[in-house]
Amino acid sequence: MKGFVICAAAVALVLMGATGAQAVKLTDYKFPVSTSQEAYVNSLLNVAGQSADTTEVAYNFGGSANYRLNFRSLPLSYDLSLLGNFSVVKGSEEDSDTKDAFYLMASTTADKYLREDRDYFVYGAGSIEYRKLASQDDADEPRIDLEGGVGYGRTINATVLKQAIRMNEDFLKYGVIKSDMPDQTLLDLAAIIDRESEFRSKYGNVEYRKYWYEEMETVVRESGVLSGDSLGAIGILRIQEVLDEPTAQRWHGWVVRGGVGARVQDFDGESGDPRLTVRFDWTRPSGIELQFTNNAAYSTVFEDDPVHTLSDVFRVDYEISNRIDWYNSLALNYDIPTTDGLENILRLDLKSTYFFYIENELAVSPEFQYSFVDDGFGDSEWNWTFLMSFTYRLR
Repeated sequence: MKGFVICAAAVALVLMGATGAQAVKLTDYKFPVSTSQEAYVNSLLNVAGQSADTTEVAYNFGGSANYRLNFRSLPLSYDLSLLGNFSVVKGSEEDSDTKDAFYLMASTTADKYLREDRDYFVYGAGSIEYRKLASQDDADEPRIDLEGGVGYGRTINATVLKQAIRMNEDFLKYGVIKSDMPDQTLLDLAAIIDRESEFRSKYGNVEYRKYWYEEMETVVRESGVLSGDSLGAIGILRIQEVLDEPTAQRWHGWVVRGGVGARVQDFDGESGDPRLTVRFDWTRPSGIELQFTNNAAYSTVFEDDPVHTLSDVFRVDYEISNRIDWYNSLALNYDIPTTDGLENILRLDLKSTYFFYIENELAVSPEFQYSFVDDGFGDSEWNWTFLMSFTYRLR
């Protein structure tokens, strides 16, 4: 538990010290249409020898990739997540066999708002998972889940306003502007940044930046804070560097949803009973450095003697600099069975990860993991792990 206390205290100190320089807040950004994408590739390699009496070498080689697409508009919002990982493991015992494993997952959620000026919506969700465990010769059957229901609320991606604020800071630092841009100018600049795909589609992958940057320059000029007649070479360079540098996403808003779903097929090929699920997702930035996210859920299956499951994932992301990000998450899962003789099961998982960007896309990612499990029978246990990996950001 000591590791958890230390990490929690460190996060608290960061939160108390975080302040925003601009009067405008990321929660002021309400632009109705936005698309964001993230894609990463990770790799991991461990090699070890057992003793001087054998030449056998143990190794664990693996990698993972993930992709996330978020689209937001007044009539429709949807998310798409793709995840894949694989590993090849060999023990240090004499004549140990090499074993391989993999896991693939795709999930999506689409919210259709009943009226554009209201936050009520109906939604549909689905996921499919495919895996092969290292202990198996063949892969399992695909696991398929479907769900539908109703909800209320919206979440908005304000990352482009974060980039606009970063540009303002650099423009002021290098004398491109005489004073801070007005709040409305920052919001207008963020809206133009958000239209990158529109400019790319209209002018092509090579020429679009010229017209994109020109529209940004027009907005800054109209604010009356330009030091000269134009942004100049240094201003254009700062725009390009801010847009190209790695930046953590910033979201605000909340959504509550409730629905009924079913496991169409499990890994063993069997279908499951219908289930009830209620979720509450909340996200809010503080300044441009901090991002808070919380995802809470309750679920149960419609059957005799069901298990009630409560889960919550609280995450704090902190941008130490434009080259260092620090992500912290605490996940709780609590199973409450109603069958006589079964005890409640509590599991806590803490992760603390640093991203040190060597280049805009390549990062070294040390990660500390702590887990605690209480099965209710007096067999509580905790484990910790330290990992080091290389992460390549594709988008």
